[in-house]
Amino acid sequence: MSKPRTTRRKSTKAEATENQSEHNMTESNAAENRVTAKQEAVAVGENSQEPTIIIDGKEYTLESLGQKGREQLQNLRVTDQEMQRMQDQMAIAQTARNTYARILAEVVKNIPPVK
Repeated sequence: MSKPRTTRRKSTKAEATENQSEHNMTESNAAENRVTAKQEAVAVGENSQEPTIIIDGKEYTLESLGQKGREQLQNLRVTDQEMQRMQDQMAIAQTARNTYARILAEVVKNIPPVK
């Protein structure tokens, strides 16, 4: 879930925003790490294993979760995807904001301040 990094030096405010975003991602990842899906590839003719999921360190078959459990797992996956999409959008917006701020700084460079 890592986002691409730029090589350009970020401003302190941008770093603070990114640090907060990474902190929020870490909290999200802690919850996400409690629930992980695991599917094993099995060759044809072998005893196939059912797909499993690990919840709070314990492994369950997807079938054992029942319909309600599988629905909640799907909800969790959709929510994780949406959160990633939002984080990507925030990265785009932050990049645009940094560019606008840099351009504005260039514009006012030769303008004498009022105070």
